[in-house]
Amino acid sequence: MQPDQVTTPARHIYFPVMMMYLDEVGAEKFYEEFATRLNEFMGVVRNPVVLQDCIAISKHVMAREYYKALMLSRKLIEYEDERLGHVSSGVSAGGDAG
Repeated sequence: MQPDQVTTPARHIYFPVMMMYLDEVGAEKFYEEFATRLNEFMGVVRNPVVLQDCIAISKHVMAREYYKALMLSRKLIEYEDERLGHVSSGVSAGGDAG
């Protein structure tokens, strides 16, 4: 994921986790962004399964298990895409939201 692809709340969680995974030595410089974005996300999500995933992501990050955190973060992106109807790259003119 490139910085210009960080366009949704779940991607704002995924990106700093990815950066921690790629730069474990400098991981702490990405942690604050991760924690802020995860807290914001959890403040608006009501799905208990997704909230459990958020807690697990946080635990994995705290244990420096960044790969595990990345895999769960992808689930957040999938959940978000499903809920938003894949509008992260723009809304189509026909817009059949189902």
